Amino acid sequence: MFVLGSDITIGRFRFSGVCDVQIRKSMHSIVESATIKIPSISRITSNGKTTGQNIVTGEQFSDGDPVVIKLGYNGDLHTEFIGFVKCRDLNMPLKVECEGYCWLLRRSTVTDFRGSIPLRQLLNLAVSSIDARYNIKVICDADIDLNNVVIDNQSGFEVINDLSKYTDDCLTCFFIQPDTLWCGLIYTSYSSGLDPLDLGLVNYRLGYNLVKENNLNERVSENDPVKVKYSKRLSNGERLFAESDAFKDYVRTHSRILNQLKDANALKRLANEKAYKLNYSGYEGNINPFLQPFALPGYQANIIDDRYPEKNGVYIIEGTEVRFGINGAKRIVEIGPKLGFAK
Repeated sequence: MFVLGSDITIGRFRFSGVCDVQIRKSMHSIVESATIKIPSISRITSNGKTTGQNIVTGEQFSDGDPVVIKLGYNGDLHTEFIGFVKCRDLNMPLKVECEGYCWLLRRSTVTDFRGSIPLRQLLNLAVSSIDARYNIKVICDADIDLNNVVIDNQSGFEVINDLSKYTDDCLTCFFIQPDTLWCGLIYTSYSSGLDPLDLGLVNYRLGYNLVKENNLNERVSENDPVKVKYSKRLSNGERLFAESDAFKDYVRTHSRILNQLKDANALKRLANEKAYKLNYSGYEGNINPFLQPFALPGYQANIIDDRYPEKNGVYIIEGTEVRFGINGAKRIVEIGPKLGFAK
């Protein structure tokens, strides 16, 4: 028999029970969010003794207080979320909205920068002015140089979000751990059978450990192959051009001007990454397993389908949503490319 359990800390208070928890994470965003619903009236227990006085729960902590959420079965709890209180309402039940370490980035400031900079250095610059009590580790898996970068009194959050504009949304940038920011070309690596994250692997057998299994749509790269064309204008008026060669045959093109990329080699690498991202072999959609096995974005999912064994394989988990409450618990898992899909 499986008994749900939780251990949730907000500020200096630990809650023995909650009404509802939802946690959302994705490898396509640095924003990790959690919503906690707890009774609006509580009693404080200290040293095993409960005071007889009722208190207003929402008045016992403040915006910015640290949050830790652990969930699981039969006392086997996993840390699902670490972050900070973003805001609260005083409804019944009390709803507490939380963010991960992106909350710190929103409150850091990069005062001024203009010029050329390696991607790794830009990421470290974005996290350099967060609250000194905390630390964000940066792992940059893409050796790319940028130029024409302009930062004028922006938050670290805005600096990182601007990478999407600079690179046509080619870079994958997300927190692989609560305090570890990863950035790289995930689809290029996955296409050749490499997993640059090495976070973990979970096994899902369709019809066995899944609550629901009909939200997956298979996709193959041959359905709608695309050629990506990138260019940039040099200071002397000349242009650099690069095209993807990920797919030899193509039926449509995707063209952009990326003036923040420094050289043709970077244009080429991002063109192939975009081509793989637009057309890969794998799945679109999600599966609905139970709360465990524990999994997060960037994990590998070994999917086993006894009815259609040709679909068996290892796929990347692109996003997760945890739902925990009085009606039970589940982990909605978004599935993406198949490992080695371009081989």
